[in-house]
Amino acid sequence: MPVEKLSEDIYLIDTLALGFREFMASYLVMGGEKNALIDLGYASSFPVLVESLGEIGLKPDDVDYLIITHLHLDHSGAASLYVKSSENSVVYCHPKAVRHLVNPSRLIESAGEVYGEYVKLFGDVGPVPREKIIEAEDGGRIRLGDLTLRVIYAPGHAPHQIVVYVEEAEALITGDAVSVQQPSSPFKIPATPPPSYNHQEAIETLRKLSRLRPRSILRPHFGEVRDTGNFFEDEVKVLETWRRIVGEAMMSERDHEETVRKAINNYVEAMKIDLSRSPLLTPLVLRISFQGMKKYLEEHQG
Repeated sequence: MPVEKLSEDIYLIDTLALGFREFMASYLVMGGEKNALIDLGYASSFPVLVESLGEIGLKPDDVDYLIITHLHLDHSGAASLYVKSSENSVVYCHPKAVRHLVNPSRLIESAGEVYGEYVKLFGDVGPVPREKIIEAEDGGRIRLGDLTLRVIYAPGHAPHQIVVYVEEAEALITGDAVSVQQPSSPFKIPATPPPSYNHQEAIETLRKLSRLRPRSILRPHFGEVRDTGNFFEDEVKVLETWRRIVGEAMMSERDHEETVRKAINNYVEAMKIDLSRSPLLTPLVLRISFQGMKKYLEEHQG
């Protein structure tokens, strides 16, 4: 099973999302008295998640807190299945996420609008009982025993996003506040999806997180970064470059498909990305990120 022990207390679980390795990670934090799982993956990845926990020596009921960084289905899709399999586990999420977990119909509809037929691969998303959900507070702490998790609101990628800082380990679990970059690839892909990407908030979130000066950055897409010296500065540059390139393509092209192609091609050229060495999902992620950035620019540039 795809489990990596990052420290005595923190594990990375590769959920093998949609059959791909190194695309969607969950992070297990074991605090001695209680355990927390940050992000759950797609509903279709739930069997992999359960088997991976078993490899570590845990059953679903051994995880006390299921912390969802945001509602997108690669992070929250398995929540209903998990809660059904565990009497003990409760879900932590941003207050804006609660009603969509209780009634995921709009969430599923929105995913279908963005991903089309691909959404069938995500699995069946069911409701989470309201009594199993706890609203996260900005700056709130979850004590696991030897370790403490601090919850930080992190809007931009989505208005309902939080990140988790493991205080004693100085490890930051980022949600999608940062770009997509698989360990096997040096290339960073912006994560700016519709319908709610907000560029100004995304930049402000990155600057806020940089002030934590974490020793370890744990990304869902994908993996751990330990050399964090210029990490957040580089992330800001990725988003600003992407914003400029999408804006220029929108001004110079009228045909939608040509605008998309131009923006992607210009970003690939600017960032010196070799698509032949990039993960298979890179063009799809860029196309979806184009939709989100285009929508933001249309709404904020008159």
